[in-house]
Amino acid sequence: MEYKSQNATCQNCKKDFTIEPDDFGFYERIKVPPPTFCPDCRRQRRWAWRNNMSLYSRKCDLCAKSVVSLYSPDSGLTIYCNKCWWSDKWDPFKYGQNYNFSRPFFEQFKELTLKVPHMALINDDSIASVNCEYTNDFAFGKNCYIVFVAWYIENVMYSFHILSGRDMMDCMTIRSESNWIYECILCSKSYQLKYSRVCLACIDSQFLYDCRDCQDCFMCTGLRGKRYNFKNRQYEKEEYEDILSNYKLDTFSGVERAQKEFDDFVLRYPRRHVQIFQSLNCVGDVISMSKNLKYCFVAKNSENSRYCDFIVDAKDCYDMATGGKLSECYENITCDQSNRNLFGIFSWKSQDVEYTQHCHSSKSLLGCVGLRSKKYCIFNKQYGKEEYEILKEKIITQMKELPFKDSNGCVYRYGEFYPAELSYFKYNETVANEHNPLTKEEALNRGYSWQDNLQRTIGKETLLSKNIPESINDVKDNILEEVLVCIDCGRNYKIVQNELNFYKKMQIPISRRCFYCRHANRLRKTNPFKLWHRQCMCDKKNHSHGEGKCKEEFETSYAPERPEIVYCEKCYQKEVY
Repeated sequence: MEYKSQNATCQNCKKDFTIEPDDFGFYERIKVPPPTFCPDCRRQRRWAWRNNMSLYSRKCDLCAKSVVSLYSPDSGLTIYCNKCWWSDKWDPFKYGQNYNFSRPFFEQFKELTLKVPHMALINDDSIASVNCEYTNDFAFGKNCYIVFVAWYIENVMYSFHILSGRDMMDCMTIRSESNWIYECILCSKSYQLKYSRVCLACIDSQFLYDCRDCQDCFMCTGLRGKRYNFKNRQYEKEEYEDILSNYKLDTFSGVERAQKEFDDFVLRYPRRHVQIFQSLNCVGDVISMSKNLKYCFVAKNSENSRYCDFIVDAKDCYDMATGGKLSECYENITCDQSNRNLFGIFSWKSQDVEYTQHCHSSKSLLGCVGLRSKKYCIFNKQYGKEEYEILKEKIITQMKELPFKDSNGCVYRYGEFYPAELSYFKYNETVANEHNPLTKEEALNRGYSWQDNLQRTIGKETLLSKNIPESINDVKDNILEEVLVCIDCGRNYKIVQNELNFYKKMQIPISRRCFYCRHANRLRKTNPFKLWHRQCMCDKKNHSHGEGKCKEEFETSYAPERPEIVYCEKCYQKEVY
């Protein structure tokens, strides 16, 4: 069947968007109607159901152990520690309910989610991971602390989206093996690298942007295969070491000075319009080893997918928010190793499942929560194969005829992700607020809820920032007994032993900011998950376009009002090689 592009108006923001022929083909193949929300609003709706790092102290509702949880005490959810949740001490079928055809699906499903126990944090600590209790969306690790969205790592602290490596701290989106790195974003295969972004195979360096195969370089951008460079100029070894020594990067003031200087320095140099490598026919940003991706961000080794973020090994998927080893999945949050998993939240290793949350190794489910190794279930009740298929079709028909309506008048029929206003997270607890920040008033006006009691400690500091030794070399072990205070938000925090060991080995001063503010600063250094149509800014006469400005146009994640100098791929390659 031949499809044509169709313009639609988003239910939520009222802006027009286009559903393309390939989109219609995908929706037909997985048997869902086309979306009624635009891609940006679909992403925001998914993120409103994901809390990465707003944490609370609670007790396991089964064994009474004190735990750290994603779910606030006022969420209404029953929570179990992960040992209890994965045990056979409870039966998710106990919470099963008959489907009521006189009520909207999403109302009934919300009631089920409030009854079935949830894992306090989503990790496999003491199962496949060792000493990784304070992690979320985490698996197969060892000795990790305050890490979110990570797999197969060791000795990592205070980091987000780490897919490989060991001995790193305060990093974001590290997708290939790296060791002993600090405050790095989008860096791969590097060693002893600090305060750097978008670097590959760099060693013993600091404050680099988009450098490759460099060693002993400081405050540089766009270098390839260099050593002993400072601000993109070559020096002798002794000269370079003198410059580095003069910055006193073992001190807090030295690092603050260097960071400001580096931020100003890199703005004087052009950068490529997107970070897409070893890929074919891809539109988006931060894409590698992929083909036929459109409007995807942070994707690796994936193909034939659209509107996806943070995906690895995904094929024929649409509207994914984090996941790996996926095929023909749609509107999901972290539904790893799945096929035809639709509208799922943390449902792993499952096939032909729809509207499930925290269901694993299962097949043929609809509207279920907390099931493991089950099939032919609806609302946590077991059915025979034929009975399941008949009832499923009846429910899908009913969802189309009796939709849920949210407080803003948006209509949710079969084929829509869960309404954001039914999320068990408040807007300011979620990833949505990181990427689409709103004030409390704005959030409430748009139908979201707001958490007024974000759990944090303030006013308990025993050591003020001004009294912390400037140099890490002057810091004693007694700092482990102190309570520090963040200079940005006033939150109290502590230094742990492994953290102090890392600082001393890497010659990094004690941070005056809490983890949350450090994470927010890193997030501000990344580009938004959005594209703008722009023209190359290059006007170099010696480039292939000759006199005047390059005519090349492209989609880029750099908004027109931003200060960066943005080049097309050809002009950028001419600059760095």
